[in-house]
Amino acid sequence: MMKAVYRWFEGWVYPFREPSNLRPPASVRGFLWHYVGQAKLAFFAMLIIGGIAPLVEAGLFYFVGRLVDILDQLPGERSWHALWAAAGPELLFMGAVVLIIRTLVVGLSALVDEQTITPGFYSLVRWQAHRHVSRQSYAFFQNDFAGRIATKVWQAGQATGDLMESFIEVVWFMIVYTVTTLALVAGLDLRLAVLVVIWIAAFAWLARLYLPAIRKHAEATAEAGSMITGRIVDSYSNVQTLKLFAADGDDRYIRSGFDIYLDALRPFTRRLTGVRMALTTLSGIMITSIAVFAVYLWVEGSITVGAVAFTLSLVLRLNMLLGRVMMQLNSILRNLGVLENSKALISQPLGLTDAPDAKQLVVDGGRIDLKNVTFHYGKGQEFWTASTSSCGLAKRSGWSVRRAPARRL
Repeated sequence: MMKAVYRWFEGWVYPFREPSNLRPPASVRGFLWHYVGQAKLAFFAMLIIGGIAPLVEAGLFYFVGRLVDILDQLPGERSWHALWAAAGPELLFMGAVVLIIRTLVVGLSALVDEQTITPGFYSLVRWQAHRHVSRQSYAFFQNDFAGRIATKVWQAGQATGDLMESFIEVVWFMIVYTVTTLALVAGLDLRLAVLVVIWIAAFAWLARLYLPAIRKHAEATAEAGSMITGRIVDSYSNVQTLKLFAADGDDRYIRSGFDIYLDALRPFTRRLTGVRMALTTLSGIMITSIAVFAVYLWVEGSITVGAVAFTLSLVLRLNMLLGRVMMQLNSILRNLGVLENSKALISQPLGLTDAPDAKQLVVDGGRIDLKNVTFHYGKGQEFWTASTSSCGLAKRSGWSVRRAPARRL
């Protein structure tokens, strides 16, 4: 039974589909939609499930508050009979949400994530990125590290999928949970909701303050990371030559790459440490303020003990989620930096394409003609010129070569 369910979700996104255009747009939004649009049903399902999950999560804390009030206000003797008589249907509903609905939501989320997005969508991005890059001109590959190109193609799938999943599973979850928390807390006392709004606004201000610099450093770190990966891969690819001639020189070359990577990484991690400390200080102030005010309302008789427990539970969970968002911002910005870095390479147009009116090549003979062929090293000055010549498959006729005046490169 479960194997059939797994297979159904695994077949939801076909990774080897052929789009009308393999080349993705150069903008981040266009690049994302080029691939996400091919699996929009799966991501829409994640969005719906991701919106239900925080409602269930907030409901659990509401149940805690209600259970405290039911027990505190239970009339007569303390017994299961009295408890059932006072709130039997409500307790059954709580149990159904915890045991059945919550399990279904988490299960569906895991199926879409692990059986659909991870194997299907990640592979779709990597396959199509490879298909486009592999059609680039020979010069494209000669002017870059093979390891660097391969790293960017592979990371494109990981970064695109992780970015979308982080947004839906964390950011979207946080938005729905925050709105639900505000609605539930405002139902107890509007002043408590105002404190939560102040907390969220301060969190957003700090994020806005730090995010631009973090994003810039994330992109620089991704570029430096692909560079050092390319150097290492190319070093291993030419290991025989290096062992024969230049092992020590290669170590210095790789070490300089590590230095460049660390110089890009350190400012990034310093910014992340700064934002973590600032957000932790903010959360400590706001948790204390909301807790003191909730107890004050209880002393005044405005709310019940269960309402205090419910409010503090929601607030502590909100703090955990804000901390999670803070940590995920690290992941999101890293993925965004990797995505922008990979996008710059993958979205390049093909360097050599057929003319619009080109006909299908049909080879019906073995003759090759060379006429007025020039060659240079990319400096704008020709070095070799071939006059008119021809050759067959088995025998090549002579052709003259004229060397241009020597120039320093």
